[in-house]
Formats: sequence, structure tokens, C-alpha cells
Amino acid sequence: MAILEKFRASEADIIKNKKDGVVYVADFPRGSGKYISIVEASANADLDVKISSKIQLRVTYLTEREKINGVEIAKVYGDKIEKIHFSTLDFERILQLLSLFSELDLTAISNKAIVLDESIIADSDEVLRFLKLIASDPEGKDKISEIAKNYGLIRPGDIDNAIQKKEAVELFDAILNSEEKFSEYKRGLEVRKDEEVWQRFFSENSWILGSDFVDILDERRLDVENITDYLLKSFDGFVDIVELKLPSAPFWTTESVPRSELTSATMQCSRYILQTERRINDLKFNKKIQNTPIVKPRITLIYSRSHNWSEGEKEAYRVLNSSYTTLNIITYDHLLERSKRLVGISKHEEIDSVEDIKSDGIPF
Repeated sequence: MAILEKFRASEADIIKNKKDGVVYVADFPRGSGKYISIVEASANADLDVKISSKIQLRVTYLTEREKINGVEIAKVYGDKIEKIHFSTLDFERILQLLSLFSELDLTAISNKAIVLDESIIADSDEVLRFLKLIASDPEGKDKISEIAKNYGLIRPGDIDNAIQKKEAVELFDAILNSEEKFSEYKRGLEVRKDEEVWQRFFSENSWILGSDFVDILDERRLDVENITDYLLKSFDGFVDIVELKLPSAPFWTTESVPRSELTSATMQCSRYILQTERRINDLKFNKKIQNTPIVKPRITLIYSRSHNWSEGEKEAYRVLNSSYTTLNIITYDHLLERSKRLVGISKHEEIDSVEDIKSDGIPF
């Protein structure tokens, strides 16, 4: 036995002789689990022995429980070996910190097959955790995108569009709730009036206005005196109108009655509808709106804010909006909450107001 010990390789020698980047799997003596390890050359050389030191990461993987029971990091300098042991360390955290196992399914490796365990597929939370884990690595994001495209789950540009929409909502939130951010954005646009800021923002992010609208038409002027903020082509192919007022516009009196400014805005909307209908047979005008049919146009008035409304004011809003047939009044906060929900970042703080929007026919 003593003779055999002379020929037994040390652990340091074993690590030094392992190939970089290769995953090694070894069974427990009793078969209850496996040691899974990977070795990489260290960036620093050991000048005394003229060879590069090596670092090994080894996880103790319990097959039956399908979980990591321990983690060991070993570094070899010549014949010397230094070790750090972690008795319990979260698997996901290990992947994030070390990234060495970020693309490995340990169950699959121990069985010599790359598969996604059925128990993960059946658990939506596990799937979400798995995808977040991969997406935490830039290369992982590219792989998710590639797989989604190959299986027809997304079209080219979908991921970029989703990112752009999320950034637009974050900008919307910032310029609506921060005077400093609004002023900075206004300077960047090089416009003079606050109204122009919101016109430009919604022109560039028309999807926020709602799924009712599929295209912003080129023409805005209805006649010499009446110029709308937007003439739009609705999803059913007809002309509709969107009118913008500032978020600072007053909405209610202390008795939860519409302010005179709001009444004036609704009357202006009624004039726009009337003037639009009068242009039905105007060939020049119809050419400018790409011959989009004019049939009973509807108008959406984006007006004021609602984040601090009382229950009485929310109720009054519902009653007010239900009294109109061709006009929908929506606040900037309603628009923001809806757009947050569309991109998946909403916490539903304004759910009562949002339900009011839905009930009054403004689409989600």
C-alpha cells in the first residue's frame, strides 16, 4: 500500500494536468452525487516554476435532490494548492458572480445529455428564473434572440422595439414627474412651447396613444381657425382626432365639477369633429389625409393629471366620460399607467383609474 502511495498523483498535479475549459464529471464513491469541475489558466504566471497557475471551480452536485451542496475554488501554484470552501451558496448567485457555469444545465451534464429538465418546463417561475439567468450574460441575450428567431417566436427587430418602448415609457415618466427632466428634454428638442414638447413626444411614440390608432396622418389643419394636434387613421380605417392639453391644465373644482378650462377644451373638440365632417367632399383635403374615409370621427382629449384624485373625483370622471359618445377624456397619468402595463413595468398603483379608462372604450 505504501508503494502505491508513491505513485498516487497529488490533487495539485491532477488540477495542473486538466485541460482548460473542459468540464470534468466524477461520481461520488457511493453514487449519490457527482463532482463537476472546470479549470481555467490564471492570468498570472508562477515565476518560480515557470508555469501558469491554474484555478479550479468544483461543485458538489447531489443527483437525487438535483441541487448544489457545496462549492470549492482551488488555485495551484506549482506544488502548492490553496482552497476556498463554501458549504452552501446559491446556485444562481454563483453563476452571476463567476459566470463559469452560466450556460450549463448540471442535471444534463451529469446524465451526459443537454436537455431542459421537465420539472423546469412545468414551472413558470423556474422558466423565468432560468431565462433571467441566461439573459444576465450579454452572450446569453444573443442566444435567446437567436433561438426565438429560429423558432419564429419573434420577428427581426422585435427585441429592439420592446427595448425602445420601455425606454420611451421611462422617458414619459421622467418628463411628466420631474420639471428638471422636462426642461432638459425641451432644450434637447429646441422648441419654445411646452405644448410642442408633448406633440413631439407623442409623434415619436404614437403607440402610447392607444391601439385604436394605426397611423398619424400628415394633415392637421381643418380650416383657417382650427388646427388639431393629430389626425389619425384608426384601426378600422377611418379618421379620428387626438387633442393635447398640458398636464398642468386644471380639471376639477373643489366640488368635483369640471373646471371652465376643461369645458372649453371639450367644446373645442366638438368644433374639430364638426369641421372634420365638413371636409368629407374636399378633394384637396382628402388627398392630404391619404384618402382616409371620414365617417363619424371620434376624438380623444389628453388632459391634465389624475395621480392624486380622490375617490369622489374618480367617480365623477367615470360619470363625465360616460356622457360623451364621440369624445374620450384621458389624463396623462392614465396614459402613463397604460403604457407601463403594455411594456410590463406597471405595479398597478392606479388600477381604479385604469379600469375607468377601459370602461369608457379607450383600448388597452
